[in-house]
Amino acid sequence: MTLRPMTAVVVDDEPLARRGLIHLLDKEPGIDVVADFGQPTRALEYITAHLPDVVFLDIMMPGMSGLELAQQLAPPQPSLVFVTAFDDYAVRAFEHHAVDYLLKPIDPERLTAAVAALGIRHNGLRVQVENERLKALITQLQQGIADGFKRPSFSEMLVIKEVGRTTRLAVSMIDWVDAAGDYMCVHAQGETHILRSTMAKLQQQLDPSVFLRVHRSALVNVNRIQEIMVHANGEYRLTLVSGDVLKSSRRYKKEIRALMASE
Repeated sequence: MTLRPMTAVVVDDEPLARRGLIHLLDKEPGIDVVADFGQPTRALEYITAHLPDVVFLDIMMPGMSGLELAQQLAPPQPSLVFVTAFDDYAVRAFEHHAVDYLLKPIDPERLTAAVAALGIRHNGLRVQVENERLKALITQLQQGIADGFKRPSFSEMLVIKEVGRTTRLAVSMIDWVDAAGDYMCVHAQGETHILRSTMAKLQQQLDPSVFLRVHRSALVNVNRIQEIMVHANGEYRLTLVSGDVLKSSRRYKKEIRALMASE
């Protein structure tokens, strides 16, 4: 007897992340994505009406968090797989309570393992039992959010003080950044600005879903990438809309592959 694929719904307010996860799930034979939503309220209405088997649920969303959505689901509930960019408080809690989670950027092998585990649980009819345990977990996570587990805020403007001038540069206009000791060369709109900072400090200011580390000394704005080509030894060549060409290092090939999969 061949079991039918599980039906799945993807809920994430970030379009790029949502498309990337759907692309990866489409490669999994045991699961079919039947709907996806960027608005939690619409997702809740669909889930309540159609009762999918699984919901992949981003934790931090405006208006209604993934945890709040989960609390509003009445039995029979789907299996919930939380998707998060945070790898500290939430992950420890999920591991302790045996609840599925995926970290962004999503590792395809980790996703395959999660789908396999979901299939085993559904065949064993353990979904409702585990969801009761999940209710207690959500209460703990809600308290964790109240105590500081927040979506981080990132800079929208960089103030760059150079000799004889101060430039206020919109972060969205940055093409890429490379490090030169304790200085950062910020490339934007055909100009290079020198910012006194370290790579680690600058990364804390920039949204990691937009600025991707492609080399030990280089960050690139993913929205400014025009083309990605496979190069030798697991490296990639990135052509930007500015015409600049960057080469990634093998250390960051997993991040590049995840970006390519999301396109």
